[in-house]
This record gives sequence, structure tokens and C-alpha cells, in this order.
Amino acid sequence: MCDKVDGESNLAGKIAATTSGWRPVQIQLRTPVAANAAMYRTLLGDLPGLSIVRGPLLDGCVADAVIAPTNSFGYLDAGIDSAFARRFGPRLQRSLQERIACEFDAELPVGEAIIIPTGDFTMPFMVAAPAAQFPGYISGEPLMYSALHAALRAVNAWNLADEWPPIETIVLPDMAGTNHGWRAETLVLQVREALEAWNRARALSDQQSRAA
Repeated sequence: MCDKVDGESNLAGKIAATTSGWRPVQIQLRTPVAANAAMYRTLLGDLPGLSIVRGPLLDGCVADAVIAPTNSFGYLDAGIDSAFARRFGPRLQRSLQERIACEFDAELPVGEAIIIPTGDFTMPFMVAAPAAQFPGYISGEPLMYSALHAALRAVNAWNLADEWPPIETIVLPDMAGTNHGWRAETLVLQVREALEAWNRARALSDQQSRAA
């Protein structure tokens, strides 16, 4: 039904094993497309901790962080990536690429994520989690399942490490709202499956904490 990387079938257990002290996170999925917003409300509206907003992807948003389902090389100059450059300025791309170069030998793989400061106090962090290897790559569906899980794992690790400030509110821009060739009908399934797995991991962590 949607793309998964190898080894993620037991993802809930792997996450829960290292999530003592889990901090709740609220996610706001934003889309400028009315039809997409209606579909997301129908297919995702029952998920706890998720709200659907029809409006600009980033303009006027206030949150602790934004998930950037970008490319593995950190380019922010086309499609949904350009929304981050417009909001945060050109230095964000340089900062992102410097981190990728230092920590991942210039290519951040799909399934990994990093958190970088944006310099914007109304949305101080960006969680870069590639959903495609190359900039502008739209010949296939983006790996939103892997990207979203990587982003949430990075946020959880940040909160568990008592970094400051904590990340409790996150904006998730609608990739299908700006990139032609990426279908909302497929993306919504990936988002739902990723968030369901994340909620299962949280429930498992709570059970383990109560049993300890």
C-alpha cells in the first residue's frame, strides 16, 4: 500500500525500547489545496495529535518546528523546498548542507533526519527528513513514510535529551500541494501508516513504563 524501508515492520518495538519519558507532540498538516484538505480530514481526522489546516504551507505559521521532506543533498530551491528558503532565507540551505557534509558525507539518506535552527523565533527549528534522494525528483512517489518516521524519531531524541526548547508542536507541509506528480491519494496513505505506527510505539512505551 505504501513504500517502507527494510526492517521497519518492527518499528514500534524499536522506537518504544528507547522512548522512556515520551513527550506528546502535536502535528499540524497544512495544505493550500481545498480538495486535499477535505481528503486529509476524511482519512486522517481520527488520528490523535493531528490537525488539518487549509492555508499557506508556512506563511503565518507559529510552531516549535517544521518537517522538511526535502532531498538528500539539502537543496532548498525548487518545489516544496523553496517554501523553506522563502520563509527562513538562503542561509538555511547553507546551514543544512554544512551539517549534511559534516555528519553524513554530503548525502543525508532517506530514513534519516537532522534538526537545525532556523533563526526564526516563531518557528525555531527545521527537521530535515529527505523524502527523495535528488532535488526535484518526481518520477516516483516520495518516501513519505520513511521521512515522517525519521523526523519524529529525531524530535523524540531531541526531547529525550532535554535539549532546549522542547519540540511539542510541528508543522507538516503538504507535499502534494506544491509538487506536480506527487499524488495526495498516495501520500495520505503513507502519512496515515507512519502516524499509526508512531502512535503504536507510544502506546507500547507507555505500557513498558507502567510495567517497570
